[in-house]
Amino acid sequence: MCNISDTTRHGKGVRRLPESVLQAIKTERVTDMVYQVLREGIVNGTFAPGSKLNVDEIARRLDVSRTPVHEALAVLATDGLVDVQPRRGTFVTSFTRDDYAETLDVRRALEVLACETACVRASDDDVAELRALMHEMERCVADTSDAQAAAKTHDAKNFAFHHRIVQLAGNRRLLAMYDDLRAHLRIARAHLDADTWLSRVPTEAAEHLAIVEALAARDVGAMKRALDAHLRRSSESLIEDVTRPEGRDAGRAAD
Repeated sequence: MCNISDTTRHGKGVRRLPESVLQAIKTERVTDMVYQVLREGIVNGTFAPGSKLNVDEIARRLDVSRTPVHEALAVLATDGLVDVQPRRGTFVTSFTRDDYAETLDVRRALEVLACETACVRASDDDVAELRALMHEMERCVADTSDAQAAAKTHDAKNFAFHHRIVQLAGNRRLLAMYDDLRAHLRIARAHLDADTWLSRVPTEAAEHLAIVEALAARDVGAMKRALDAHLRRSSESLIEDVTRPEGRDAGRAAD
């Protein structure tokens, strides 16, 4: 079997790809690797908001040249995760309360829009899948012996629940826009207050149930109202944690 990275079919024979093409593929892969590492570091707080990113240091640590680092930073700038300042350097974006509020507003608008179609398209199996995610969220918080692990698992299941609703709309562009918000949402959720997070779980569970019941009944109006109310309440709670000075430090244990 031919390796597409090395060869390509030409008539009945096989010839090696030009060296320039191979090099371009390798460079793209390296750039993507650097991008993923830096993006995750920004999202999980390894690179603090406002901190300067040293290109030479990053290249040395990742054992790559400066070129893929510069290319990765350019993409991160497009994502809004870094701020490139001429003659000063590149800095991790510092998000304000208004930045988070705007992101959460856009998220709510996209999900409510998605549920209009999702409510019509969803099958009984899709409804069962959402119920299963709800039960998984309940199970992961039943045992709080490891609060950090429970919060991390719950957060992942919660994202999967909401992401699935958007997927059910069957709108690729809508889903792409929603996915573009994920990094910003993860950064926002780093502010979760570990002391109040568990106290909100019962309210969240009841809201999720209302959303799923409306979907099961194929009641578009009820689902939109339930989803909108849930996202407004959860956004307000998160904004409270963002504006609480100690919220970010407490929340890191729950991220």
